[in-house]
Amino acid sequence: MRKNIGLILVFIFIVLFLYTLSAKKVVPIPDDAVHFDMTDEKLCLDCHGEGKENPLKKSHPPKYQCLKCHKMKRTK
Repeated sequence: MRKNIGLILVFIFIVLFLYTLSAKKVVPIPDDAVHFDMTDEKLCLDCHGEGKENPLKKSHPPKYQCLKCHKMKRTK
């Protein structure tokens, strides 16, 4: 019986841990004139590339997959 309770607790811990990892907040693409109709990830690096106006942090994940995480935020 104790073995089963231990396994259940480990399972619950793993599920909660995976849930917290998946709950990361990703900044949406702004709904402004600059980002309007942004569909090509190569255009992102024009402003967010190294040495540009708004460079990405060094710790940012792959810099060529912007639209995989960041989605358009439409308010209209």
